[in-house]
Amino acid sequence: MTRNRHSEPLVSVIIPTHNRRWLVGRAIDSILSQSYKNVEVILVNDAGEDVQDLLDGVPQFNDPRLRYFQNEKNLGLAGTRNVALRHSRGQYICLLDDDDIYLKYAIEFRMYMMKKLEADIVYTRSLLDHWEKKENGGYVSVGKNLYWDSPFDVDLILIQNIAPCCNVLFSRRSWQDSEYWFDETMTTSEDHDFWCALSRKHYFHELKIVDTECSQRDDKSQMTGSLNFVPNWIKIFQHWRHTARNLPDVIHNQNKILERVGINPADYNL
Repeated sequence: MTRNRHSEPLVSVIIPTHNRRWLVGRAIDSILSQSYKNVEVILVNDAGEDVQDLLDGVPQFNDPRLRYFQNEKNLGLAGTRNVALRHSRGQYICLLDDDDIYLKYAIEFRMYMMKKLEADIVYTRSLLDHWEKKENGGYVSVGKNLYWDSPFDVDLILIQNIAPCCNVLFSRRSWQDSEYWFDETMTTSEDHDFWCALSRKHYFHELKIVDTECSQRDDKSQMTGSLNFVPNWIKIFQHWRHTARNLPDVIHNQNKILERVGINPADYNL
């Protein structure tokens, strides 16, 4: 029996892109091909190479569920995701980087578990797909392994992230309850910071299933390949430390992380 997609809640999938026309089509197709059909793809080009001709030239992208927007200036991941959030219409929202993919039943299973658990947020697991560059300039997959396997705890998430951005599905209500947007001063870890905000009001239900693939290329050309995460860890600790249930334990563990990379927490009032 064919399901009426309009009888299911709308899920908005946010895809920022920047100079990745050779990859972004793969990400888009993984959403439009989902078994769960009531989706909208919010594709936002962050002032990179135009991809309109790519979208016009591929028949399967001639789909009303795909909505394309272009930033006039480069805003970075956080700013671009905020643009997409403003345009999103779904009752539920998830994220996807332009070099990653969802497996076919990802959204269907997440939405099933949302309903079963009466949840506002669920998260899953990814495979990390290792690519090596070929002599002709393309890439070849040389192996895959499980990417992160962290349980959720309201304090633990203040110390470390629990999943790649593509693994979390959250309700619009949980976002509105948080009264928070992606921090546009952050160049990395903006998703971790955003999850911390949502976690102050809502529980993250862990689903031990692999339903996405994240790419890692040997030349570190993925979205956050060679960036410095430490300044943004400091921002996260500053933003959310005071909300911990077990404050002494969180202080101890956050400071140990900084000390291991040569940072004196006291220099940042931590």
